[in-house]
Amino acid sequence: MIEKNAPVHGAPPDMEEDPLLGRVLNERFRILETLGSGGMGRVYKAMQAPLDRLVALKVLSPQYGEGKDPGFQKRFFLEASVTAKLRHPNTVTVIDYGKTDDGIYYIAMEYLEGLTLGQLLTQVGPLPWARALNITQQIARSLREAHKVGLIHRDLKPANVMVLNQETDHDVVKVLDFGLVKSFIGDAGPIPQDTSLTQAGIILGSPQYMAPEQARNVADPRSDVYSLGVVLYQMLMGRPPFLAAQSIDVIVKHINEPPPAFGSIWPSHGVPAEVEALVMKCLAKIPAERYQSMDDVMDAMRRVASTVGVSGVFSGARLTATGSGPISGPYGAPGSGPSTMALDISVDEAPTAPNRKPLALALFGGSLLLGVSVAVF
Repeated sequence: MIEKNAPVHGAPPDMEEDPLLGRVLNERFRILETLGSGGMGRVYKAMQAPLDRLVALKVLSPQYGEGKDPGFQKRFFLEASVTAKLRHPNTVTVIDYGKTDDGIYYIAMEYLEGLTLGQLLTQVGPLPWARALNITQQIARSLREAHKVGLIHRDLKPANVMVLNQETDHDVVKVLDFGLVKSFIGDAGPIPQDTSLTQAGIILGSPQYMAPEQARNVADPRSDVYSLGVVLYQMLMGRPPFLAAQSIDVIVKHINEPPPAFGSIWPSHGVPAEVEALVMKCLAKIPAERYQSMDDVMDAMRRVASTVGVSGVFSGARLTATGSGPISGPYGAPGSGPSTMALDISVDEAPTAPNRKPLALALFGGSLLLGVSVAVF
């Protein structure tokens, strides 16, 4: 898949030619405009009748339509049904989902106005550590609910986190895109396992943010803890811990290399040692050496705030706040490196150009589907 709201290679240059514009799906959703495109389809602004409520409508690409690719259809509806079960205020709300008589699959989600965390980092650079912890604890609360019902996200990254504009001017976070969600309870859990959704030799996730064990298609809640640590690292340093031209090289770094110390990335970062230690514990290679739950992560953040004598870390910060350093930061393009794309792992990947427009939607996930033989590892 591709970075959210980024242009799709081969997509029609004129979005206005889209035949779905102006159409009403199932007598409920009138499509108003195109908001973005992704590897699985497009996202539209739509008006829901009879409530006259704006929604973000995710429409599956026709190439995954009925009879063409049942696996993608299953994953599409799995995302909808799973996310619909999650009720936490920091998780995007699914309103409806279904398909039309002529085979158009869609998910209606709440319409969000704000920026993805990736866009925010591109605009302001590294964040003050207190603000980064505030955003992190909201992400952790969303994932804690998912974990409690037996689900893991497996694709947490800045493009899947929205930071919303609210009247209070505080950061309000929404976690998006449970498209790679997986039950870790098994057949007794809320979602029965379907082995047809995961083929042998396929890695699910985004290389810059995936836990080492995900290279073997092994994941549990501690895998989300690792990805959360990568996201927090990027908020503080302006870049993920591991960068490389090829996705396979990023994955190998996650497996074998220790994360660079903050000082080696940005000597004058000003982040307390306790915060850096928290991040590094999240990024432990062995799951047993990480925090074992999102509750553990949040408890650790509270202890860090108390230790350094800062109050109000979890009360929120203004969306317009500047970063912890100049906008150029230690690196001028946060999140640079290989984009998350649906490409064979051996294919060179060009970095996606930063998109600085505010995002007003819940977009398709940028999950990576990498075909790779066991011999690679």
